[in-house]
Formats: sequence, structure tokens, C-alpha cells
Amino acid sequence: MEKLIEKINKIPKGYFSFADLRKISDLNDGSLRVAVSRLLKSGKIISLIKGIYTADPSKISWESFAVETYAPSYLSFEWALGRYNILSQKSYSLTMATTRQTKKISTPAGGIIYRQIKPELFWGYKKEDGYLIAEPEKAFLDLAYLSLNGYGKFDPTEMNLSLLAKKKIKAYLKKINSNKLFSLVSKFA
Repeated sequence: MEKLIEKINKIPKGYFSFADLRKISDLNDGSLRVAVSRLLKSGKIISLIKGIYTADPSKISWESFAVETYAPSYLSFEWALGRYNILSQKSYSLTMATTRQTKKISTPAGGIIYRQIKPELFWGYKKEDGYLIAEPEKAFLDLAYLSLNGYGKFDPTEMNLSLLAKKKIKAYLKKINSNKLFSLVSKFA
């Protein structure tokens, strides 16, 4: 088991699946399951979510973990707006946009909230530091969009709107083509 732990500690992303262990171990599946069970019981590894483990949570980029674990997804809404210093209060949970079903995950570092958006709204993000994050204007519109059906709190008085590109918001509003959304945010664009 010590050899397996040494190999686990060399995994660069800080977390791994059973399939990852298959690649680095010479154990058959049955023996590997027993080894994983023993490592879990001894506290040498911990389960993050079903089928995903870590030996050291401090080595994990939680943003990358959130994007990879429930794809397709990108960071958006309150977390992204806080990251860009547009929202006055930072979100402790990572807030993600996904085309999949809404879901919440608890991790040792905090919560990850996946909120479903329509597939045609899944754009307006960029890759940064190894993860996908909404552009500031898209995060603003994503949160406004969620609030239309009561799934998010959209309060522009708590935002530094001067950090947003108004031309980009207008262009994105045209692309989204929603009268309700246009009515909600047009006075800020």
C-alpha cells in the first residue's frame, strides 16, 4: 500500500478516480478496490465525491475540480462576479453554469453549486488558470437570467457596474434575445 500512496502523491492534479489508479497500479481491480477501501479507512485518502479521491485536499484546484467533475460547466454567477470584484460580497461556494441538471456538491473546501442554463446560453466564458470562467458581462447576464425565475438574487445596487463593458452587454443581450432579460438589465447597459 505504501507504493500505491507514493504513486498517488505524484498525481499532479491532486485528485484521482479509480480509473486513474488502474493506470498507476499493477493490482487487479479486486485488489485495488480492497486497497482503496483500506486507504479510506486509515485516512490516507479521503473521498471527495463518489468515485473521486484525494490524499491531500490542499493540492486541489477546486475551480478546475468543479469544471472537470460535472462537465460541461464554467464558473459564473456570484462567484465569478466576486472574482472580478463586481459583486461587493464574495461567494464561499463555487457557482457554476451547466447545461446539465442543477446539483450541489459538498467538498472539504466548501460547496459547489451547479445551476442549469439552456444549452443556447452556454457561451461567453474563457479558460483561465486551467479552468473555465464566464467573462464579467456574461456572469452578470447569467445571474440576471437566473433571477427571472427566482433562482438567483440579482441586485445591481450591490455591484460595481463600472467594471462591466456596456457595449459587450448590449451585444450579448442581442445574442440572447430575451425581452424579459432585456427589460431587467437594459437600464444598466
